[in-house]
Amino acid sequence: MPQEILERPAGASFFLILSYENEDIFFELKALAEKRFSKIMYESVLLPKWTPDETEREFSYPGRYTKVLSFKQRIHREEIVEKKKECLEFQSLLQKKDMSCLLVPGYVTSHNIVVAKSKDDFHRMYLFQGVYAETVYYFSRGQLTPLPYAQSYFKEKDVIYFFNTLRESYEFNKFKS
Repeated sequence: MPQEILERPAGASFFLILSYENEDIFFELKALAEKRFSKIMYESVLLPKWTPDETEREFSYPGRYTKVLSFKQRIHREEIVEKKKECLEFQSLLQKKDMSCLLVPGYVTSHNIVVAKSKDDFHRMYLFQGVYAETVYYFSRGQLTPLPYAQSYFKEKDVIYFFNTLRESYEFNKFKS
C-alpha cells in the first residue's frame, strides 16, 4: 500500500489590500513595501471601497480609496503570519498621518485566495502569534468563487475580476524562478 507523503506546496503569490484616504500614504506604503517585501508586480486600479467586517469595525475606519498590490517574490503559506505582523507595523506608522489606513495581507494559490486577520471568527483558522487565515475565494470549474461568508468587498465584480487576473498570472508564472 502506498504511503502518504507530506510535501510543501509551491510558493504563493503575496498581495496587500490597502484602504486609505490620503493619496500620499499610498505612495509612502509602496516605497516601504518594496523595501521590505519585494518589487511590486501588479497594482490594481482603484477598487470599490473596503468594507470592514464585524471584527474590524472596532479598530478600522476605512478610507475612500482601496487598491491591491501584488509582489514578485513568492512566499510560503506559513509566512503570512510574519507578513501580517509587518503590515501591522506599517499600519501603525501610516495611521499617524492617515487614521483610515488599513492593510490586509493575503496570498494567491492555484485553489484559493486567503487573507490574514487578527481577530477570530467562526470561519477563520488560527495559525499562530495571534494571526488567523480566512479563505475568501476558491477556484472551481474555471472561475474564482467568493465563499458565502466572505466580506461583501470580495463579492464586488471589479474585485473578483482583479483577483481572477492575479490568479491567472500566478498560474502562468507558477514554476518560473
